[in-house]
Amino acid sequence: MAIVIGIVAVVVAALIWLGWLTRAGLMGARMYQIEEYEGPRLLAWGRQRAWLAPNATLAGAALALAIGLLGLTATDEWRRFAAGLAWLVGAALAVALWRALPAKKPLVYTQRMRRILGVTAGLAIILAALLVWALLALPSGVALFGGVIILLGAPLLVLPLLIAANFLLKPVEARIQAGFVARARATYTRLAPLTIGVAGSYGKTSTKHILAALLQPAMETLPTPKSYNTLMGVTRSINEYLTPRHRAFVVEMDAYDVGEIAAMCRLVDPTIAVVTSVGPQHLERFGTVERIADAMYELIAALPAGAPAVIYGGEALSAGLADRAAAAGYRVVRYGLEGEDAGPLDVIASDISVDERATRFTWRWPAEGLEQRVAIPLLGQHNILNVSAAIAIIHLLGLPADEAARDALRLEPTPHRLQVIPSPGGMTIIDDSYNANPVGVHNGLEALRQMRGRHKILVTPGLVELGAVEEAENRRFGEHAAEVCDEVILVGARQTQPIADGLRAGGLPAERTHVVESLDEVTATLARIAGPGDVALFANDLPDTYLALKK
Repeated sequence: MAIVIGIVAVVVAALIWLGWLTRAGLMGARMYQIEEYEGPRLLAWGRQRAWLAPNATLAGAALALAIGLLGLTATDEWRRFAAGLAWLVGAALAVALWRALPAKKPLVYTQRMRRILGVTAGLAIILAALLVWALLALPSGVALFGGVIILLGAPLLVLPLLIAANFLLKPVEARIQAGFVARARATYTRLAPLTIGVAGSYGKTSTKHILAALLQPAMETLPTPKSYNTLMGVTRSINEYLTPRHRAFVVEMDAYDVGEIAAMCRLVDPTIAVVTSVGPQHLERFGTVERIADAMYELIAALPAGAPAVIYGGEALSAGLADRAAAAGYRVVRYGLEGEDAGPLDVIASDISVDERATRFTWRWPAEGLEQRVAIPLLGQHNILNVSAAIAIIHLLGLPADEAARDALRLEPTPHRLQVIPSPGGMTIIDDSYNANPVGVHNGLEALRQMRGRHKILVTPGLVELGAVEEAENRRFGEHAAEVCDEVILVGARQTQPIADGLRAGGLPAERTHVVESLDEVTATLARIAGPGDVALFANDLPDTYLALKK
C-alpha cells in the first residue's frame, strides 16, 4: 500500500512541477520572443539571481528539505511516499508563491511561438517522466532529497528547454519562412513598385513616414508598417499590404548583423537608397562601427548602377559611406545642417527657428537651383534632417519640391518619437520612447529645452546595446540632462548608474534625481513632483528583458 501511495505522490508532484515550468516557461518565452529568438541573449538575461534562484523555488526547496529530513525517521516502506510528498508539497508552494512581473509587451502567440511552446511542452513532459522514474528507481534515502534538487534546478531548465525546442524546429521554420519569402518575391515582381530603401542607425522610421506622407499626394505609397524592418517583416508587409494600387514602396531596413540588409534587398529591388546615419546603435551585437557601416552600405550596393543614394553627410561615418558610394559611381546626394563639418553638403538646412507651432528652416540645393522655406509641426533637429532627405528624394523623382515643402506643414509626428501629448492634469508629455539611441536622446533633450514649461522633467531607463561605449554615452546623456532638466526619474538603478554619475557631474542636486524600478513607481513619482505647466520627456522604453526581476 505504501508503495502505491508513494508512486501516486511522485506522479502528482511531477504534474504540479510541470505547472510551475509552464508558468515560468511562458515568461521565458516572452523574453525569448523579445530577444528575437537569440539563445545567447536569452541566457544572458536569465543569469540574474532572481531568475536562477527565485524566492518561490527556494521556499519550495526548503519545505521539501524539511520533509525529506523528517522522512529519514520513517520506515523504509514509507520513505518512498515521503520522497514524493517532499517534491509535491515543495512544488505546490513554488507554484503558489511564483510571481512574474507585469508585462509591458505581452507574449504574442504567433504560429512560430505556438510551435516552440508545443515542442517545449513535449520536452518538459519527457523530462518529468524521467524524473518520476529516477525518484522511483533511486534508493529511498537518496530519493528523499530528490525533490530539493529538482526544485532548485527547475529555473536552470526552463530557458534551455525553449532554446532546444527552437533548435529542433529550425528546419521546419526555414521551410516555412522560405515559402513566405518566395510568395512575397512573386507578388513584388508582379507589382514592381518604385522602391525606396531607408536604412540607418537612427532616424529611419521617421524618415520613412515623412517620405511616404510627402509622396502620397503624387502617387499611392505604402511604407512598411510599424517596426516591420527585418526580412520577415518586409516579407509580411508585401504579403499582407502591398496591392496593385501602390506605385511606391518605402522600405525601412534594420540589421543586427552584416548580411541582413542585403537579404532584404534580394527580396525587393530598391532604386533609391536613403542612409540616415551610422552610429553605435546595436554595437553590442555588431562588435564594431565599421561592421555597422558595412551593413548600411549593403542597401547602396543593391542599387542599379548610377542610381541615387541620399546620405546624411553631417558626421564622419556616414560621410565616409557617401565617399565610398561616389567612388562606386552612384549619384550621391549628401544632406545635413549648415555648419556641419564632416564634409561638403549638397542639400543644406539653415536659418532654423522654433516656436510653439512649428520648426522652420530654409532648405537649399544650390547645384539644382532650389531653395524653399519649410515649416514642420515636428520637434527635434533630426526631423529637419529627415524632412530635408525626403524633399531631396521628391525632387530626384521629378516631382515639385515646392509642393513637398508646403505639404510638410501637414506632417504628423511618428508615434513615440517626440510626440507631444497633453495630459488631463495640465502637464505636457513628450513621448520619445522609441528613440533609443545616442543621437535621439540628445535631440529629445534639446526639444525639451525649447518647450515652454514651469519645470522640465526627464524619465528614462537609459541607453542599451551600445557595447563598449554604453557607459560613456549614458554618462554624457546624464551630463546633458543636468543642463536641461529640473527633475530626473531614472528607471532601474543598475543600468542607469552612469546617467546618475553624469547628473552629479553636471550639477543636478541629488534630491532631484529619483531612482525607481517600475512604471508604477514612475507614475507615483510624477504625481508627487509634477504639476500643471510642467513638461515631462519620456526618453527610451527598454524591453522587459532589461528590467530587474523581483526575487
